[in-house]
Amino acid sequence: MIFGVWPGVVAADLVELRPLDCPPEDPARTLDAVRALQGGASRPFYVRAYRHFGRGVAPHAGVVASPVQPQRYAGEGRLIDLVACYQSPRPDPDGFAGFVRQAVRDVAAWGGGKVQVGEELNLPAPLDGGSPGCFEAVAAGVAAALDERDRTGVPVQIGVNSAGPADPGFWSRLAGVLGPELAGRLDYVGLDAFPDVFAPLPHDRLAGAVRYLLDRFRTVTAGCGIPATTPIHVTETGWPTDALRTEDLQARVLAAVAEAALGSDVGVTAYEWFGLRDGLTAATWFARFGLLRDDYSPKPAFAVVVDLIATHGDRGTAPG
Repeated sequence: MIFGVWPGVVAADLVELRPLDCPPEDPARTLDAVRALQGGASRPFYVRAYRHFGRGVAPHAGVVASPVQPQRYAGEGRLIDLVACYQSPRPDPDGFAGFVRQAVRDVAAWGGGKVQVGEELNLPAPLDGGSPGCFEAVAAGVAAALDERDRTGVPVQIGVNSAGPADPGFWSRLAGVLGPELAGRLDYVGLDAFPDVFAPLPHDRLAGAVRYLLDRFRTVTAGCGIPATTPIHVTETGWPTDALRTEDLQARVLAAVAEAALGSDVGVTAYEWFGLRDGLTAATWFARFGLLRDDYSPKPAFAVVVDLIATHGDRGTAPG
């Protein structure tokens, strides 16, 4: 199992992308925290980063590379998970294909990892599903990524993702535009899953909800043309804090969700938290998904995640 975290900062809340006066990233303190999560220096660990093609259908605060220089965090077993977001206000599959090729080359230069083509294509703007021509652009991006990898022989995995409960209509459309060859060559399919965040659940039902979410994801993607042997990566998961969502409760929820996912039998091989640090701890929960507060002091969840990674991180650690 390979674990990972998003260590970046966006000067906006992470739900509605309203601008916020967030403390800037401190790369040295960020790297110290990532190393603490990673544990053993030789253990593979993903550092998730976002890069955007285009300015969005309507300009918004979230269209910014984050972290700005992901290569700062590569090495010592750390691999970059670079998300190539499609935010073009007009159809541009050829432009996006070139953008993705560069992403593959960059990740290879940073020591390897993976490139996710598109971000939450099943959701409307400001996510990639709101951009005109998004399905065709992602298909062109996947083809370009695989071709670039084949041409150069670089150690970069290629995948796509969606968010929330798997929708057969979405996955049928995506698999259809990819076609059987590209769909069959994906190295992973990603799931952004935030149980109990946007739709509250009784916490005694969390484990069952996570298992259902993953079972449905496997069943739907396989039924729509993605091979059932394709690994699943939990590409984003988290639980925010505020006056009602206490930090102690965050720690318990993150542990329950992770244990349920890691104990599933659907082929989860990577698990990544969103994110390392609050954007602004004084703001609403929209900006408080971090394992750390905005001053880098740890919430109780940080120690819980360290323990989870130490316990499960040496199980099936090969990144290929």
